[in-house]
Amino acid sequence: MKYRSYLSVLLLILSPIVIPDKSFALQLDEPFALDTDELRQLIPSLQKGGYVIFFRHMTTDHNQEDRRPVNLSDCKTQRPLSAKGRQQASTIGKIFQTRKIPVGKVISSPFCRCKQTAKLAFKRFTLSDDLYFAMGLDRAGKQAKGEVLRKMLRQQPAKGKNTIIVAHTANLQEAVGLWPKPEGVAYIFKSGTNGNIKLVAMVKPQTWNSL
Repeated sequence: MKYRSYLSVLLLILSPIVIPDKSFALQLDEPFALDTDELRQLIPSLQKGGYVIFFRHMTTDHNQEDRRPVNLSDCKTQRPLSAKGRQQASTIGKIFQTRKIPVGKVISSPFCRCKQTAKLAFKRFTLSDDLYFAMGLDRAGKQAKGEVLRKMLRQQPAKGKNTIIVAHTANLQEAVGLWPKPEGVAYIFKSGTNGNIKLVAMVKPQTWNSL
């Protein structure tokens, strides 16, 4: 195993980044994205549960953008997952299953690309209108969506389980100052003391596939 891989994951698990209650812009560049060996080292911790994993929906087909106003009950009015995105979601689901990573709640935005991601990966989901795409909302609306997501990230999962949230870029930005890129990226959080949120890791979609 690479020395960097062992040391980085050890540091991430023992000393994750603490995000205070008030959001702020946190710069995450390439070194913070786990590589395959680092993700392997993190999996035993994920198998014990206790994490909240935020997924931005998987890769979409940008040839079809959301209509305005969008009709949440009609996927034809929304930007859909691409074939690549559907494959990414299925692969992540298989990794969670074969690696025995326990999943409790699966909470999805009402947009079709998020519901499709959750369904393909985890076979089930609960819709939350609080995860409605914050982009395009007024300032008060964006702040409200951010506050609700912060509460979700702070909430302890059921014992021995991990909570999954599937939503959008702007929502995570409003919640904790992170703009999740690329599509399909996962940010892994753990509740800390005094209501803080700890950022444990960032995993790009292709890294799950490399397992």
